[in-house]
Amino acid sequence: MGTKDFNALDLFICRWRSRIVRRHIRPAARVLDFGCGHQAMILRAIQPDIKSGIGLDYDATPGRIADNLEIRQFHFKNRLDFPDGHFDHVTILAVLEHIALDEVDPLFREFRRILADGGRVLITTPTPAAKPVLEFLAFKLHVISKPEIADHRHYYSEADLRALAARHGLEFTAYDKFLFGFNCFATLTKPPR
Repeated sequence: MGTKDFNALDLFICRWRSRIVRRHIRPAARVLDFGCGHQAMILRAIQPDIKSGIGLDYDATPGRIADNLEIRQFHFKNRLDFPDGHFDHVTILAVLEHIALDEVDPLFREFRRILADGGRVLITTPTPAAKPVLEFLAFKLHVISKPEIADHRHYYSEADLRALAARHGLEFTAYDKFLFGFNCFATLTKPPR
């Protein structure tokens, strides 16, 4: 998320998304937030409840933002530099739609690898119904970030996310829409051996 340029509406949506995701974070979890954004909002929100959190973003300022939180500047190139089974959760919030389609499968292969058995990928992304609304809000009304919306590569349906889970040996364990059906939350779980 390009959280440097958030306006009031962007921030409202981000907080709504955060409230939904927080309910699914296990206590004392090890969390990777992929695409954490400049402000690392979800990590800051869950910081008291988790064992450790690492945020990755190409545009973030690296550093330790709490005793148990670290931000790393990072651009994905087919590999995440973490050991197998290291994380309980991977969050990818309002980021998947920005990833080039040919990079999605390599990224999710890595997510599966770095998740512990029973670990979960927690996703939020706009639904296909959001495309005309977001484009109208960004390009006509100018109330949300134009660059963010222009960078959307794909709007994911439930079927798209189910197929993504299946391709990577993950169980599709939760799906719900929010923001009037324009966004969705999905959980993809690594099955125990």
